[in-house]
Formats: sequence, structure tokens, C-alpha cells
Amino acid sequence: MPLSIPPSRYRFIKQGITITGLGSSAFGDAIEATREIYKQFSRQFADGKLESWNTTTYMGNPALDTSNRYLTPRKDAPNMVHIPFEETVDPRGILEEMAQAGHVHGEENIVQYFVQNIDREGNIRYGRK
Repeated sequence: MPLSIPPSRYRFIKQGITITGLGSSAFGDAIEATREIYKQFSRQFADGKLESWNTTTYMGNPALDTSNRYLTPRKDAPNMVHIPFEETVDPRGILEEMAQAGHVHGEENIVQYFVQNIDREGNIRYGRK
């Protein structure tokens, strides 16, 4: 299947997530602490040199948006080792095919997925998805 996205646009393809505490005070406290840390760092940079940081909202609650690129242009990372996509991430091999067009999928592009399970006894177990 031919790709309809030109290779010059591959670097913009990304996956993202929004995290929210849905009103929990612990999450709100973490957001406030992060704002304070950002303020401390911002004093060390000339105006406009530190990328701005803001929260978003989800259902009226503070939230954090983050994302990661699937691919990095090879010219920006000439020594990056290519790591093949896992089948669960790229079941049809489309992203792997895109990586061959002057891009690389390296350690910095990998996102690990984890799950939390609670068994019948109430024990919490974490694992890689």
C-alpha cells in the first residue's frame, strides 16, 4: 500500500497521551510543584529561551499532555541505532517501511506501555503490556 504522507512529513508523526488526576488533590499538588520547578528554571534563562510549559484540562480538571515522535530524521541522529518496531505498535509494518526513507526509530522514540492489575485479593501488580 503506497503511503500518502511525503517523507518530509514523517518526523511529525507522533503518539501522545493526556494524564489527569480527575480532581485528586495529590495530582493537583504535583502540578503545582511542577509549576514551581518550572519557575525556578525559567529564572536561569533569557526571555524566550526556555520552552513554555503549560497544563491543559480534561473534563475541567488539570491535565498534562505529552507526546513522542515515532521517527527521527537520520540526518539529525546519524549515529542512532535503528530498533525495529514491535508488532503490537506496527502490526502492518507501515512505520517500519517509513523508517527506511531516511528516518530511524531509535531508543529515544520508543514508548513502553505498562499496565496495573489488581487481583482478587487486592494485590496490585504492574507489568509491561
